[in-house]
Amino acid sequence: MARGVYTNKAAQSVAEFRGEAEPAPVVAEKGKSGRPSKGEVHKISLSIPVELYEGVEFGSYFFRGNITAYINNLIRRDLERNLDKYREFKKMMEEFNKDL
Repeated sequence: MARGVYTNKAAQSVAEFRGEAEPAPVVAEKGKSGRPSKGEVHKISLSIPVELYEGVEFGSYFFRGNITAYINNLIRRDLERNLDKYREFKKMMEEFNKDL
């Protein structure tokens, strides 16, 4: 625990109200600690087969060992190449299900 002389908050408030003590200095709040945010995210749980995991670890070395960054990069590349195909397929499936 931190060592130091602490004043009772209630006693300090009463003293400030009576004018017997100077108000406590306003302490600026610290900013958030930890890693900086890369924007809004949707967290999911992901299962990777054991036989692929070693390869995922090796691939993540190109992203400073960050497996999440590696997987996000793979998904981004796939969507850049195939998103239009995926949308067409979704549209076909919706039309097929509508006809049933």
